[in-house]
Amino acid sequence: MMRAMPSRTDLSVRFGDISLKNPFIVASGPTTRSLDQIKAAEDAGWAAACLKLTIAPVPAISLPPRYRWLRKNRMHVFTAEKRLAPDEGLRLMRKARETTSDIFLFANVTYDGPDDDGWVRIAREFEEAGAHGIELNCCCPNMSYNLTSTGAAGASTVGSTGASLGQDLERLPRIVNAVADGVKIPVTAKLTPEGGRITQAAALALAAGAVAVGSTANRLGIPDIDIRHPEAPFYRLQEGLSLGCLSGPWIRPLALRDTYELRRSLGPKAAIIASGGISDLESAVQQIMVGADALWVCTQTMIAGFAWLPKLLEELRLYMGEMGWSSLADFRGLLARRITSAQNLGIQRGHAALDGDQCTACGACWQIGHCRAITHPGDRTVIDQAVCLACSTCVDLCPRGAIQMVQEG
Repeated sequence: MMRAMPSRTDLSVRFGDISLKNPFIVASGPTTRSLDQIKAAEDAGWAAACLKLTIAPVPAISLPPRYRWLRKNRMHVFTAEKRLAPDEGLRLMRKARETTSDIFLFANVTYDGPDDDGWVRIAREFEEAGAHGIELNCCCPNMSYNLTSTGAAGASTVGSTGASLGQDLERLPRIVNAVADGVKIPVTAKLTPEGGRITQAAALALAAGAVAVGSTANRLGIPDIDIRHPEAPFYRLQEGLSLGCLSGPWIRPLALRDTYELRRSLGPKAAIIASGGISDLESAVQQIMVGADALWVCTQTMIAGFAWLPKLLEELRLYMGEMGWSSLADFRGLLARRITSAQNLGIQRGHAALDGDQCTACGACWQIGHCRAITHPGDRTVIDQAVCLACSTCVDLCPRGAIQMVQEG
């Protein structure tokens, strides 16, 4: 049945007092640390930008950035990174508000002092500087979470910041509530998936006054190891190795799970912002389908800048028109309602079938370790349908497309 083409497509997003012209937000990171970057994002049509993380007091860990883009793995890795001191972040916000008119500006903040009131103080300072909204950083792995994970000296005395705070189910809602009560602009909480408590943290943050919650896809991990030179520096112009912040397209399946679990746990009314390897139409639509209202994008802006968004927006409009959808709400959470547990899956009977005209006996399917159905007498590929498990691994391995699955009965 053909869907009727909508007369227009509406890409706008609204939650709480936040209204965005489309769902795409430049996430807090290296591409939102200067006025030129923020203006470029506005010119390219981004709906919002989250300024580079500002830490108060002056950051204890703030180093010249050293990055790696592992092209083969589609992975971005970093440990050393610059953060903004309070005066730098506030100055940037003031200049950005003076210079821009069509982009929603979030201040991304964390407080690393002894008193929780410090969170309110820095949020109010950004409110006075013109921020449209506050984004509480309860997600960054490369702060106190890095120190505790590596057993750093004095780590036990470091305050709960970033990913450490996102897992602290007692302190997190207290801080969210204090900031939400302390400012008049909307407050969002960007949470960590580390520790497996993101759905609980999100529910507490919303109950404490956040208008939206979401997950950073970044995971803290060990980057690639050169086993021939295991002690060689991984980063250029940097000595020493530490756990790194891993992001990029490789993490999409985990990021989609985060969004799905948030939507399933929080219900249909909660506002959720997603992130994780978003770089094209498919990855953006996938996140919306599993429950996202809006999308944070960082790594792709580092690799490709901002100017790719207009093409993506046009592709999104065309796609929605083809599907008969007039707004993002038409397919937001579409798959979140359909994902089921493994015990409810329907398994169909079948087997693998070989097209002898296409098969070149290349041997790609001959060594599948769990398969007893494929043999190669006389260097010919033969599939015993009675033994076949119908797992379909051979279909994916065949470079010629010579094997297909056939449903029985």
